[in-house]
Amino acid sequence: MRTLNQSERKVLTLLEENCRLSANQIAKKTRLSAEGVLKIIKRLEEAKVITRFNTKINYSRVGYKIYPVHIKLLRLNSKIMNEIKEVISNHKTCAWYTFCEGEYDLLLSFKILSEKDKIDMNKLLLEISDNILEKEISIVLHAFEISKSFLNQTHTNKLFPIFNHDLEKAELSDDEMKILNILKSNSRENILNISKKMNLSARVVSSKIKKLEKLKVISGFKTKINTATLSFQPCIALISLGKYHDQELRKFMTYCQQKRGINYLVRQIGKYDIELTIDVYNVNDFYKLMDDIREQFSFIKKITTLISKESS
Repeated sequence: MRTLNQSERKVLTLLEENCRLSANQIAKKTRLSAEGVLKIIKRLEEAKVITRFNTKINYSRVGYKIYPVHIKLLRLNSKIMNEIKEVISNHKTCAWYTFCEGEYDLLLSFKILSEKDKIDMNKLLLEISDNILEKEISIVLHAFEISKSFLNQTHTNKLFPIFNHDLEKAELSDDEMKILNILKSNSRENILNISKKMNLSARVVSSKIKKLEKLKVISGFKTKINTATLSFQPCIALISLGKYHDQELRKFMTYCQQKRGINYLVRQIGKYDIELTIDVYNVNDFYKLMDDIREQFSFIKKITTLISKESS
């Protein structure tokens, strides 16, 4: 277990909201020195707390559809898990997976751009079909990632839209796609390095990044945190809704944004209407949160809880 000190909490919370902030910018916000900020970031990387710096993309703006698949397996042991992970590694369309305990044993999320991608998705499911008892496929309408706060105070976390079915595909140039791919690899890559790789001026690169943000192709820049190093237990809530007014749903979204530990919110068409991914220090905290959600939002009909065992 890694315990964060107060300075690390401040820096990590800011990086979660925008990990392209410079050391000087973070220093001003935290009253630390720029050198101290760089040392903290390096320390968190070496401790495997920060595993990468992500560029959050709204996949609807680059033409993708997202399909979650919930699977009940015939059996699950370490051998089967390793076999399934090996299959997944050979299929680029599977963007995320987690093994879990509860109604389902395996959750997959597919990122589909073309008919060829649909064939690849089907091929993956076919390759693991001998282990599948049943499966449910959903269609994502909206998806958000929510920044994590490590501060011991009330904090409204930042929303990163990663899918919105109302948005059409944006027309991007080859250079804009190349910049996007560079930033996907490392969102803290500085403008000068990108300009050298692209053989473009720093001014042009900066302008194109701003355009990608304005077009809502890039929804933000966020760290990927290995929560296991901080002793968090990942959990998932699958939620069925009754009739509701838009105002009630907006209130629920605000609740999720402000509630510590809720990291992802997905609205979908399928057996379940909402999927939440949540990090807690212990499972009892998770169940207390579920009780609070049931109490505060009467339009929620059912919550199915899953405990994550291993994720990508």
